[in-house]
Amino acid sequence: MPVQSKMGKFEGVLFAEGGDFDVYYRKIKKNVNSDKLKQFGVLNTPEDRAKFLVDLPEIDSINVEAATSIRNLEKALEFKEKGNDFFRLRTYGEAFKNYTQALQHCPVNEENPEDPINRDYSIMLANRSAAMDGAGLYDACIKDIDRSLKFGYPRELWYKIYKRKGHAAIKMKQYLIAKEALEIALKHVGRSDIKKEKDRDTYRMKIRKQMTVFNVTKTLYNCELQERTPSCLKNGEESDRGMSKKLKIVEDGGNKALVAEENIETEDVLVSADPYVAVVNVTGGRAGGKICPHKMDKMFNPIPCSFGSELTFGSLESRDEASNGFHKYEWPLLKNFDDAKILERSRLALRMITQIEPEKISNVCSLLGKDTIPEESLKMAVKTFNLNVANATDEEKFVSSVLGFYFLQNLFSSGYLPLQNKTKLSPNEYDVFTLLERAVLVALYHTKPIELLDIPKCKKDFMDETNEIKIDICGFGIYPDLYEVETAGTGPERHVIHWFLDKKLLISSFRRVEKGQSVCIVEQPPVGGPQKAPANDMITFRCANELCTCSFPLKENTKEKIITCPLDDCGIKTNIWERLKLIQRLKKDFAAAKEEFLRSDVTICKDILKGTIDEWDRIIVRPYKEIEQLQNLYVRSLKCEIGDNERQCIEGNQFGHLISKKHKINVMPTDEDPDNQIVTKTYTIK
Repeated sequence: MPVQSKMGKFEGVLFAEGGDFDVYYRKIKKNVNSDKLKQFGVLNTPEDRAKFLVDLPEIDSINVEAATSIRNLEKALEFKEKGNDFFRLRTYGEAFKNYTQALQHCPVNEENPEDPINRDYSIMLANRSAAMDGAGLYDACIKDIDRSLKFGYPRELWYKIYKRKGHAAIKMKQYLIAKEALEIALKHVGRSDIKKEKDRDTYRMKIRKQMTVFNVTKTLYNCELQERTPSCLKNGEESDRGMSKKLKIVEDGGNKALVAEENIETEDVLVSADPYVAVVNVTGGRAGGKICPHKMDKMFNPIPCSFGSELTFGSLESRDEASNGFHKYEWPLLKNFDDAKILERSRLALRMITQIEPEKISNVCSLLGKDTIPEESLKMAVKTFNLNVANATDEEKFVSSVLGFYFLQNLFSSGYLPLQNKTKLSPNEYDVFTLLERAVLVALYHTKPIELLDIPKCKKDFMDETNEIKIDICGFGIYPDLYEVETAGTGPERHVIHWFLDKKLLISSFRRVEKGQSVCIVEQPPVGGPQKAPANDMITFRCANELCTCSFPLKENTKEKIITCPLDDCGIKTNIWERLKLIQRLKKDFAAAKEEFLRSDVTICKDILKGTIDEWDRIIVRPYKEIEQLQNLYVRSLKCEIGDNERQCIEGNQFGHLISKKHKINVMPTDEDPDNQIVTKTYTIK
C-alpha cells in the first residue's frame, strides 16, 4: 500500500509541504470538487485526462524551465580559496567540501586532458587530495592524485604530489605503488620549483626517510583489499538475480505459495534483486551528498557531473553510466525538483521514464497490461510498469495525472521530448504521459527503502532487545522481481532477514526449512486464520524416532524420566531425563554465546548459537521461550556481522586498516628445514 499522510493527502509522500509543487497542487485542487474528481476517475484515455488537466486554471503556474551549467571559473576559484583557508586551519572536512564545490564549478575539457584550460582543475584535484590525506581518506587521495596528473598538474610540482601519493600508498599498505611514487618524487626534486639547493637536499632527505619503510623486508607487496559480505544466491552464480534454486512458487488452491525445493540452511541467500530504478534520500539522513545517486554506494571521492549540475557521483564509471542514460535528461531539471520539493517516490516515477530511450517509449506503452514478451532491453521496464496498482483511488489517479503532466512539461524543457505543438500532444507524447501517470502509481505502491545498518563497534550495551538496530534510509528503489516472491511468501512467522549491498536487495534465511515446507519472507498473520503461537515455558519434546510425528508437552521441571510413544507403529521410548541434562548444557552454550557477543566477537557468537539452535530443534517442537531468545540473538548477530563487515571494508579499503593475508607474520618458531641447509657441528671440550 502507498504511504500517505493524514486525510489521504500526498504531502510528505510525493512532494514536501510548503514547496512550489505543494502550492501548485493546492491551487489546482481548489478547482476540483468531489463531483469533478469522480468525473475524472471514469476517464479512460490519456487524451481525455490530459484535456481535463489543460482546462483547469493554474495548470501552467509552475516553473519548468531547464537549468544551465553551473561551471564558472571565478566561482570555482572562490571555493578553492575557501578550501585553502580551511586547510591551513587543518579543518580537513570543510576544506574537502569547498574543494569539491570548486571542482563542480571549474570548467574542464575531459575529452582532451592535455588542454591548458585544465590546469586549474588539476590543481584543485591536488588540493583536495591533500585534504583527503589529512583526513585519512588515503584511497580517495590516491585517486585524486592520479586524476590531477592526468589533467596536467604542473611538472615542477610533481615532487610534492608524488610524495603525497607515496605516503597515502604506504598507509594503504600498497608498498609497490608507494615505492614507485616516492622514486618519482625523488627524481623530480631537481626539476622542482624549490629554488635553493639546500632546501632541495632537505626535501630529498624527507623522501628517503619515508622510503626506509621498504628496508624491513626483501619482498615488497600490495596488501589485498577487504572483501564485502558474500551475496551470491545459494546454488547460483554471482551474476544471478531473482530466486535461489532452493525456492519454488506453487499454486495452492488458487493462491500462490513459496515452498522449499530443497532443504534450506541458515544463512542461505534465497533472493537477490536489483532495482529497476533507485534514487537517493533527498529528505535527509546519512545520504545527503554521501551516497552515489547511481550505484547507491558511499562516496569518498566525489566525481562532478559531466554536464555541470551540482550532482556528484561515487566513481567515474558510475558517472559515465548515468550520463549515458537517465542523467543526460534529468540534470537540467534537478533545480526545478529541489525548488518544488519533489520527493523520492515522484523522482522514481520520472526515472522510470528517463531510463527508457525516447524512441522506445511507444513499445513499452503498447505492452501495458499484456503478457507479450518484450525485447531483452525492455523486459525490466515492462515488468515494472505492469506491477499491480488495481487498488488506486480516484485521488491517487488524479495526483498521478497532475504529476505526470508536470513531469511531461519538464521533459520538453530537458530535451527528452521535442516540443512540436504547444496546443496538442503527439501520439508519442501521449504515450509518455500515460507511462508517467502509471509510474507515479507504481512508485506509490511498490517503493522500498534502501537501508544502511548502523552497527556499533562495541556490542557491550547492544545485546538488550530494547536496543534496536539503528537503520538509516539512504535511498529508495522499485524492485519488480520482488512482487511475486513477496505475494507468495506471506505467512505468520518470517524465516528470513532483508539487507542491502548498495542498492542490491538480499534476503537470507536465519532458520532451517525442510524440503516441501512453506517459506515466509513477509510476516503477515492471515485474517481469521491460525495465529503464531506465543512462546511459553512448556517444552514439547519430540519422539526419539525421527520419523515419528508424536510429541510430549511437559514442564521444564517435570519428574518424567522415560516416555513410551503411544502410536502403534512407533512405540519407541524417549529418555526425557537425558534430554533435560542436554538442555542444561545448551543453556550453558547460550550463556557462552552471550559472552562472545559482549566481547564484540559476533561471528563466534553466531556459530555457537547456530549449533545450539539445531540441537534444540532436534529434541523439541517450537515455540519455546528459550529458543525464541536464542533466535533473536542469532538474527542480531547476523545483522551485526553484515554491518561489521561493511565497516571493515570502509576502514580497510578507504582508511588503510588492512591485514595482509599473504604475508602474515609467523610469531611461532619452526623446526622445518625444507632445503636441508642446517649444518650441525660437534665440538669436543677438553
